[in-house]
Amino acid sequence: MIKGVWLLLLLTSSSVYAAPTIFGMTLGEMSEKELKAKYNVNLTGKNKYSEGNMYSVPVSSINFEGLQEVTAIFSSDGKLLAVLTSFPKDKFDYLKNTLGGKYKLVSKQIPFVGNKKATFRDGVTEISLNAPHLSFTMSMNYINDDLMKAFNSKSQSEAKEKQQNEASQL
Repeated sequence: MIKGVWLLLLLTSSSVYAAPTIFGMTLGEMSEKELKAKYNVNLTGKNKYSEGNMYSVPVSSINFEGLQEVTAIFSSDGKLLAVLTSFPKDKFDYLKNTLGGKYKLVSKQIPFVGNKKATFRDGVTEISLNAPHLSFTMSMNYINDDLMKAFNSKSQSEAKEKQQNEASQL
């Protein structure tokens, strides 16, 4: 009986921690080699936060209405850390409802007029929707916590350095 319960917990816990997949790309699992085999990607440079390569994925190879742009960001050891996308702003409600059926909603800000935002979680991944009021486009980003931490840390140190540089000019 105890072995059966243990096996059930082991099987269900591994599915709970499965990394999210967007357009056939699984965060934390997909390698650059696998991405290149799946899509005809273009290297767009090195990400300053992850120190890994970034690729533009042609939207023509993904069958998803309204998709305008896809960028895949990798870690320095070649694992997928983020997928950044853009859509027309009128897709916000559809994407929010679809993501809400799959992931846990952790915050939302959806005023009648103004910037619309919704944030979801899946394990160590944050999925965010952001539709600025005065824009025709919105973003849907899947970002691993490691990349988010690196971004926040580097952004804070850059802001502090900028502030110090400005202060030294006064």
